[in-house]
Amino acid sequence: MRQLCLFLLSVALFMNGPLWADEIAKPLPADVRVLIDISGSMKKTDPQNLRKPAVDLIVRLLPDNSKAGIWTFGQSVNMLVPHRVVDKAWRAEGSQKAHTINSVAMFTNIGGALEKAAEDYAAPSNDYRRNIILLTDGVVDISKEAVVNLNERKRVLTELLPRLKASDYRIHTIALSGDSDQELMKKLSIATDGISEVAETADELMSTFLRIFDQAVPAERVPLDENGFLVDSSIQEFTALIFRRAEVPATIIVAPDGKEFSDTDPKNNVNWYRTDKYDLITVQHPPAGQWKVKTDMAPGSRVTVVSNLQLTVQPMKSNIKSNQSLDLTYAFQENGKTILNKDFLNLLTGEVLISGGGTAEVKSTPLTMGAPADGNFHQQLEGFSGQGAFDVKILIDGKTFKREFIHHLNISDSAFKLEKTVDESSGKKVYGYKLTADLEAVDVSATTVKAIIKNSKANNLERDLNTIGNERWEFSFTPVQTAHYDISLNVTGKQIDGSPLTETIQADSFDFPDEASVLAAEHPASEASSSAASSEAAPAAEEHAPEAETKPEESSNVWLYIGIGIGNLLVLVLGYFIYRLIIGGKNKDDNDEIEKTLKTDVSSLQKNNAPTEKTVIDVSDEANMGTIPMSDNSPVGNNGEPEVKMPDDLMADNLFPLDNMEEPGDKDKN
Repeated sequence: MRQLCLFLLSVALFMNGPLWADEIAKPLPADVRVLIDISGSMKKTDPQNLRKPAVDLIVRLLPDNSKAGIWTFGQSVNMLVPHRVVDKAWRAEGSQKAHTINSVAMFTNIGGALEKAAEDYAAPSNDYRRNIILLTDGVVDISKEAVVNLNERKRVLTELLPRLKASDYRIHTIALSGDSDQELMKKLSIATDGISEVAETADELMSTFLRIFDQAVPAERVPLDENGFLVDSSIQEFTALIFRRAEVPATIIVAPDGKEFSDTDPKNNVNWYRTDKYDLITVQHPPAGQWKVKTDMAPGSRVTVVSNLQLTVQPMKSNIKSNQSLDLTYAFQENGKTILNKDFLNLLTGEVLISGGGTAEVKSTPLTMGAPADGNFHQQLEGFSGQGAFDVKILIDGKTFKREFIHHLNISDSAFKLEKTVDESSGKKVYGYKLTADLEAVDVSATTVKAIIKNSKANNLERDLNTIGNERWEFSFTPVQTAHYDISLNVTGKQIDGSPLTETIQADSFDFPDEASVLAAEHPASEASSSAASSEAAPAAEEHAPEAETKPEESSNVWLYIGIGIGNLLVLVLGYFIYRLIIGGKNKDDNDEIEKTLKTDVSSLQKNNAPTEKTVIDVSDEANMGTIPMSDNSPVGNNGEPEVKMPDDLMADNLFPLDNMEEPGDKDKN
């Protein structure tokens, strides 16, 4: 069969041009550093010491030629298994040392553990993709003095984290129990595009470790279901990890020829490792065909393969915001070279299954196939709404073979908290917004926020917001035009670790003054018909109305009005001179004060740390705001929409009365 496949590929090479791409972009092998908390509190959170079997499992799953090391930490940091290239000897040592993990240390030196595991941060890593897996049940704790611990936590975030991020480490964290510093764990992971997991109980450690292991050490799989799994002729080795239900005593696998295996069988290249929870089965040079699994499998079971025919998926983001897309790039490689043959690529079909986010729903998206010129398939994946952990499963069917790839994704919280209010106490609707930054994630001094207000009448406003207290931005908006409004905040700046920050926050969406009014304004057909009916009825009414009698104007009234006007003018002139005489001295003092104010250096006022005012966008006193004319020749803005040209009395200084700003504390006083 293998010779036949090679012959067919040779024919395709002759008939269809190049078979492989000259340039390949294969993902780098993994470099994994595992940090295990052994502080005394672990006796409570992990009483059965389930860290031992969890670490033992990932040690056994690490592939040859990857790199790995294991450290334990409490007050001090100790190397449990040396950091080096993984081989059979390393796995044997790692499995043995995993069983020595205990819970006897004082304190929880998270910063020291990260530093020790990344001592080589200054040396570039061109051959491996660096990962750190951190497991802890506590908080940064190096002293009995609380202020010392707080300063150390700050050092981890502001000094150590930027260093690790710059050296291209991905920090994956496992917070065991609700007492751990989950916020710190999330910040470490999100900043480095790692995965952050919470294991509420020690019983969840195994599955949590596996989820993170999948992300740090991505492996090619074949789909596994109740019918077993398909092994094609290109597969040189498979490793089946089969989790059993509690009541199931053993697992049996059945080869395509019907032969059953339940233990190590050197003659048939079968190696078997069994625990009370799972079976780990490795078969070298397996016969091609459908293999079956005789057991009641639990979630987490999978079959990874080593094959000459590889599905290679370029690294994807592990953290995105809600409703963002995920870029997917993948290819098939034969002996390390990307396949270009159109006959082969056109046979492929596939789909992406997206699950998670706290729901049982699984969304299926077909993959856009067809033979790309360079052999690399590209697609943007959508449908990531909400927050939480998601699983992205890629399934490829090549008719005679199948491949599967799993990617875990976190839809993370925003680094900003938005608060909204609606105040009608003044008789107007005033919409208020306060955006507060997470000071441990955002460099506020290097960040700007722009409010963008759009309505269904295409009257759009933008305004840069003042920073208040070096932590937040506030603005209020009083609409006047009957329309549907969408308000967003465009954030541009830097994170605390120096990386760029760009985020668009959808702040609000509402109808003003209400939905019925907006519908009536945008669909006036019914009003027009009622107006037409009224105009038809008007002549009939006029037929029965008596004719109005008109009286000629009396010219004598004109001279009377002129006389009254002249008298009023004389009174005003006389009053003005008396007013100037009385308060002339006061005006001089006021003018001096105004001149002094105009000469004041604005920068000196800013240095005095005077409270910055919130931005007030109040157009309610402008009666014509809702009727800003637009012509066909109106200029076009940067966003591609017509740019609104406002009359002089509706320009920015009138629409945004900065001299009418509220003090930041006024709202709180109310």
